[in-house]
Amino acid sequence: MGLKRREFLQQAGRVLAAIGISEALWLPLGDRYLQALAQPTARKLALLVGVDKYPDSPLHGCVTDVELQRELLIYRFGFVPSDILTLTEAKATRENIETAFVTHLTQQAKPGDVVVFHFSGCGSRVSLGESPGKMQNSLVPADDVLPLLANRAVNDILEETLLLLMRSLATENAIAILDTSYTYPGFPKNGNFRIRSRPRPTVAQPSLGELTFAEDLRSRPNLRPAAAVLAAGANSQPAAEQEWNGFSAGLFTYALTQTLWWATPASSFSVSFSRAAGNVEQIAGLSQQPQILNHNLTAAPAVNFSNLMLNSPASDGAVTAVEEGGKTVQLWLGGLSAGVLECSGGSVFAVDSSEGARLLLRGRTGLFAKAQVLDKPDRTNSPLTAGELVREEIRVLPRNIGLTVALDSGLERIERVDATSAFATVPQVSAVGSEQLADCRFGRVPETTLAETVSPHEPALSQSRYGLFSLAQMLIPDTEGDGGEAVKVAVQRLTPQLKALQAGKLLRLTVNEGSSRLKVRAELATLAPQARAVAQREPVRAGGDYRLEPLSGESEKSASGHILSLAEGSRVCYRLYNDSDRPVYFAVFGSDSAGRLSVLGTEGKESVGVMSRAIAPGENVTVPAAGAIGWAVSGPIGLAEIMIIFSESHLAQTLAAIEAEMQQTRDALPIRALLNPLNVARAVLEDLHAASIPGVQKVGISTDDWALDVNVWATLSFVYRVV
Repeated sequence: MGLKRREFLQQAGRVLAAIGISEALWLPLGDRYLQALAQPTARKLALLVGVDKYPDSPLHGCVTDVELQRELLIYRFGFVPSDILTLTEAKATRENIETAFVTHLTQQAKPGDVVVFHFSGCGSRVSLGESPGKMQNSLVPADDVLPLLANRAVNDILEETLLLLMRSLATENAIAILDTSYTYPGFPKNGNFRIRSRPRPTVAQPSLGELTFAEDLRSRPNLRPAAAVLAAGANSQPAAEQEWNGFSAGLFTYALTQTLWWATPASSFSVSFSRAAGNVEQIAGLSQQPQILNHNLTAAPAVNFSNLMLNSPASDGAVTAVEEGGKTVQLWLGGLSAGVLECSGGSVFAVDSSEGARLLLRGRTGLFAKAQVLDKPDRTNSPLTAGELVREEIRVLPRNIGLTVALDSGLERIERVDATSAFATVPQVSAVGSEQLADCRFGRVPETTLAETVSPHEPALSQSRYGLFSLAQMLIPDTEGDGGEAVKVAVQRLTPQLKALQAGKLLRLTVNEGSSRLKVRAELATLAPQARAVAQREPVRAGGDYRLEPLSGESEKSASGHILSLAEGSRVCYRLYNDSDRPVYFAVFGSDSAGRLSVLGTEGKESVGVMSRAIAPGENVTVPAAGAIGWAVSGPIGLAEIMIIFSESHLAQTLAAIEAEMQQTRDALPIRALLNPLNVARAVLEDLHAASIPGVQKVGISTDDWALDVNVWATLSFVYRVV
């Protein structure tokens, strides 16, 4: 399995202890679970359901969610394709879903088998009686009907029915994944996101057929006491889907499957889920917080995905077809981040099962790509085959990556015309329609938001103000202007923030925890009010254990329960370790919730000079310097990010750009706000490009874009909420 018994039990024990399950209960369950997973004859069964074509609430990413799960289960978890049943669009009726669950899962699964059920589509709530309090969550199938005054029945699947189906399975290694939401907020879209809930009042009742089916399940003997469910959000929160470049998908499904492509047998599922939940919160904010729900939990959580992978390596995707006599291949790239995927034209991937086989990306449609086979020196008698895993080797990024701003639909026509004209004057910033793929949004600041930003004793401004918003329509701090300003004036005022957001976008495109093989790691520690290690990051493929969860049993808790929270004013430091056999250089950048970028040094006024010196093999440095009082976490309240860049080569252009573009801020501590962060971000990419030249030449490609060899650098990201 790639994981020793004692190591597995220790890891699982820590996770379970954190949620209140004692060792006495866990150890015997852990033995049985480990033995079940080790059995080569254990079957892995899945039922995947996705519905986009609803009569009055069409979605766009649910069928893609099914593809995301199916490819992950086949290529990363070893599911046999014939053991995965998919029901999409018109086939996903209430009766078909419930019948398929019984025949494909319940009747086939034996003790020790693995079962996965996934649903992407609309959710709702239905009435279970005359009392308004008797409401239950439900899943909306493809044969959704509009309730009539004379017949209020709908075809929904009750949440209780699903839980009963899960509890009726003969195996405890079962999990349900629900990318749906139940409460309709009154609007189908929120910014760039489409909401997955039925847009009708909750006056419907379940059908007689549904009630009869549920009652039959309830009367069955030997129901297991618990059912494990992964939910896209808390019970009253909306679950959203987003349009990316060429495809739509649920925020939760895309984040979860992407994270699991990276996961290793040494990492616990709680670690992977925490990373996925964090990715969702980075995009959607607190409006959507994924949950692990263990209904009536009296035993260990059902499935640890990471331990189902046996010895398969962390990957970015897989070969799905070989064409033209082995000269080209089709790839599925579900493990790449959306940002890297969008810019990935011309990138090079290596086939994990062969050190010699490399693939050059030639085109992409959504998550599918076509690649040219560059070389396969050790494959003379063994051609590439479908199912082989691939990993990123050379990341190619265009030099003209810009920032895209979506114009809010609430703007009047003349405002949109003026905004489009104004944004066109800002280099590498473009304006698009409200529903198009973008990095942020531009619009009016609602009066309710304005009232919250002023003193309760001061009246809210009556004139509209303009500002920048996240894709989830959350106002980006410090971007709202004065009332009555013209649109063109607002865009000019916002230009520094736009440049900072563009710089942050460029730096995030260097994050490569899933592909780097540089043996480095970084640890976040608090110095006050309590001194302790909080979290650690390290490249997955560098031989580490992908430890993304808090290192302390008394971890900081956030509103979501998954993203690390740090109190404003607390003191922190970062410890950077070089576990490789060669010197490495580093740079540490911080981005606050307003998008402003800063650089963190190590020794006060000499911070940049110290960053020019390498960390020797086996050594470590502390940022700020060891013995210092640390860096004070500051506002504004919201999500912040620290990106730590390690490189085998000197970051000469980066350091020169920092010295030219920074100013001292925030008392005497070594954190400096960047006056022109875009220059610094571009310098980082130039340095990584220069360090990558030998590797790029070895592969044999030529490009005018930035070509980055993932083996010579590692960018590690810490995301936390300032509270």
